[in-house]
Amino acid sequence: MRHRTTRSTHDAQAGGITILVALMLLVLITVAAMGMSRNALRELAISGTSRQGSMARNVADSGIEWSVYWLDQYNAPSASGTAQQLSQLKAYLGQNPDLAGVAYNLDQSKFNPSHLPAPATDTTLSVANGTTQGFTLALTRMGKLPITNMSQGVGQGSYAPATGSAPLQAPDLWALRSDSQITVGAGPFASTFYHAKEAWISTPAATTSN
Repeated sequence: MRHRTTRSTHDAQAGGITILVALMLLVLITVAAMGMSRNALRELAISGTSRQGSMARNVADSGIEWSVYWLDQYNAPSASGTAQQLSQLKAYLGQNPDLAGVAYNLDQSKFNPSHLPAPATDTTLSVANGTTQGFTLALTRMGKLPITNMSQGVGQGSYAPATGSAPLQAPDLWALRSDSQITVGAGPFASTFYHAKEAWISTPAATTSN
């Protein structure tokens, strides 16, 4: 009887140790699974943020391309709405050389980068999957584009870049800024992404430029 009792005690101890080891392994597996899930969620968040950041850059690029199209003097006559505002701003700055070097909004007010509209209201692009996107524009007249190594005015008098009849004037130089805004979701869970893009472009001299 004693022998049987001894074996039973050893079996109970072995069983208790097995249970403890199993519990420890279960705890370790649970901790590892939680860590992996946390890393997975973090990677998903990073991927989503990178995607929205890329969208913001693309929208800012779209604002530049859109503006370049409507700043073209051959496209301006068919402009309407926001495009017409941009065309009118270009003419306004071209007629007032003393405004050169200062950025202006489409409503002809001075541009302030610390007071961008929210949301970007100059142009709102199509909404997809609960995401709103748009861009705000600012235009700066930088004066005349310097011309070198060409026979400007030869045979018709000597013309400086900013003088002469319209066909003989140097092109106008502009600094164009596009600030994009992407908003994902709504309410307290909404996330907003911004991106600013600037480009310098030249256009043929306007007949009203001085």
